[in-house]
This record gives sequence, structure tokens and C-alpha cells, in this order.
Amino acid sequence: MSTMGKDAPSQSVNPFKDSEDGDASRSAPKPALQDSAAFQFVRQLGLDLAKGEFDLPPFPDTALKVQECIRDPDGDVQSLAAIVATEPALAARLMRMANSALMRRGPMEVTDIPTAISRVGMDMVQNAAVSFAAREAFRAAPGSPCIDDLNRLRRESVQIAAVAYVLSKDVSSIRKPDEAMLAGLLSAVGKYYIFMKASDHPELFADRASLESLVAQWHTGVARAIVESWNFPESIAQGVDEQEISERDRIQAADLSDILHIACRIVRGGPGNLEAIGNSDALARMRMNGEKLAQQLHDNKDELQSMVEALSG
Repeated sequence: MSTMGKDAPSQSVNPFKDSEDGDASRSAPKPALQDSAAFQFVRQLGLDLAKGEFDLPPFPDTALKVQECIRDPDGDVQSLAAIVATEPALAARLMRMANSALMRRGPMEVTDIPTAISRVGMDMVQNAAVSFAAREAFRAAPGSPCIDDLNRLRRESVQIAAVAYVLSKDVSSIRKPDEAMLAGLLSAVGKYYIFMKASDHPELFADRASLESLVAQWHTGVARAIVESWNFPESIAQGVDEQEISERDRIQAADLSDILHIACRIVRGGPGNLEAIGNSDALARMRMNGEKLAQQLHDNKDELQSMVEALSG
């Protein structure tokens, strides 16, 4: 977490130590794509997006079973616990969430899966499963040129998810903060997909400006296609699709797109962006200002870091 004063929030609104990206509100560079491989790549990506013919990774089986159990009217804690227990990495992630500062109730540490589910709630179990699924579905081969990019995006997405969850709890129009966390966890899936596809063309990684331009141009549309193919609600699909839209009607109530937009800018923005975020349409729709935003992040900095650690790994 960023170093902040005891009684007042820092002027930086990024609550994490390792934010590496610039302000997401700046327009991504769009250099001329003169390289033939880059041109063919973006052409094929556009065709795939238009036709809906993505070579999408399947939703991992264990995460799919978790999702089905949660949606089943007859699903209960014991049946969900039995599914989680079949995947040790997912079970460990759930236990970390249940014992995180954001979820913990009192001094008692949870040591069994059913109690962990009861503490965090079944919808939050889905978030743990999605965090696990995103890592499993987008796992690059050893030596792939996109490994560092995927690792960076995984760190970023769990930070965005934690910030979205904390912010949404103070926005009356957001009824389910765990959906805001879910949108955050899925915010980078379009980038995962593009980087993995681009790794089939190593020459693209020699021109980072062109590659970053491709990602900036296409990732939100690709993210929506993936979220829809994985059968998540329309509100989540809309949120990931509109995460970078800055011009919004300030009078209307905030939705997941607004929460995700602000969370992305906080995590990706770096220090000194409080004023820009404070004047944003999305924050106005959340009925917040820059001062209240900074205070909320300051007050929850330990809980945010705890949730990031729980969702990572």
C-alpha cells in the first residue's frame, strides 16, 4: 500500500505499491501499423470480433461447476464445499478470502471450507473461482513472450476488483458489491486474449507501441465477447465493455461501468491523478468527489491489500 499519513489520505489515489501504468484516461498511442504481421493480426482480430468466431478458452471445469451450483436453486453450502474441495488451489484462495481483513469477523480464523463459504457468501465464492479460472484459462506456455504481460495484468485485475468492491459498498445504486468485484476480475480478460494470440507472432513484441495500440483498441470488445461466452450477466459484460468510457450523463445513477472505470483509473493511474478522477463523470454519478474518494481508499487501505493478497497466487 502507498505510504499515507495517519489522519489524512495521500494526494495519490492509488492504494497499491506496485502500480506501473500511466493514467488510463490518456488516449493510447496509435502508430501506423506498417508491419505486415501486425496488420494481418489486427485484420483477423477484427474479423473474429465481427463474426463472433473467437477461439476462446473454455471456462475451467471446476469454476464452471461452482457457477452451476451457485445458480442451482437446490445448491447449498455443503454441495458447493464438495466442489471447491476438489481443487486445492481454489480452496486455498477461498480460505485466504474468508480470513482476509475485509471478510474476517472477530479473532476466530476459519479452517474449513463450509465455514469459509458461510462467512464470505456463495456469490463471493464465485469470485474466488473466477480469479482462479482466469489464471487457468490464460496460462502461457513456458518461454512465451507474453508471460510478463499476463503476470502484470493478473496483479492489476485483482487490485481493480478489490477497489471496485470497496467503492461499490458506498454507492446506493449498486445493490451487489460482489458483482463489482467480479467485473474487476474480468476487466483484463480481453487483454489476456490479445497478448496470448499475439504471442504466436513474436515479431509484434519487438514493436511495443504497435502492440499496446492493438490492445488498447480491441481489448474491451474482446472482453465483452469472452464474458458473454462464459455466461456471465449482461451487467458484467456491459461493465467490461464500457470500462474506458469517460463521458457519461452525470445526472443518472452509477452502474458497474462507472465503478469499474474509476477502479481502473485508480489502479492504473499512478500518483497525482486525484484531481482528474475527482472531476470525472463516473465519480459524479457515484455521488462522490475526489476528497471523499481519497478518504475512502485511505480508510480501507489495509482491507484492500488483504483482499488483493487473498485473490492472488
